[in-house]
Amino acid sequence: MDMRLGAAAAAIAVILAGGGARADEGTYEGTWKLNVDHSHYPAMMPTIKDHVMVVSYDDGKLLKYTDNFTIGTTTSHVTFDGAYDGKPYKTTNGQDMYVEHTKTGYRDHWKDPSGSTGIDVCDFSKNVTLMTCHSQFTPKGMKQPVKFTEVWDKIQ
Repeated sequence: MDMRLGAAAAAIAVILAGGGARADEGTYEGTWKLNVDHSHYPAMMPTIKDHVMVVSYDDGKLLKYTDNFTIGTTTSHVTFDGAYDGKPYKTTNGQDMYVEHTKTGYRDHWKDPSGSTGIDVCDFSKNVTLMTCHSQFTPKGMKQPVKFTEVWDKIQ
């Protein structure tokens, strides 16, 4: 698998993880923007621009969101409509996404049609206005995961 394609798939997966606030902290609904200055990627990752996620529904059990971003000259809109039950739900780009609550946020596992896999562990600030995701993906055929951190600001 081409590393740029694998990196793009990982970026998509992180976005698609979308999450869910802890039940005791309320909803994850709203508009989230990637804070590029506070996020950390390895040099091989492509630059992601205009990365905004709109979480339209989150009742602590069900989750719906659209992830919008640009890599190079390609703009993507990927949606998730599933639950925090650890069962697979297909995203509009064909990934199988499994999402579960943790004590401080959520965790997901994903697999894309090419065979790449990933894990995202995302924690929310106490007021659910900041989300920090520690992520990794393993492109098909590679043994070592690519690790990175994304920081998201709730802007609406």
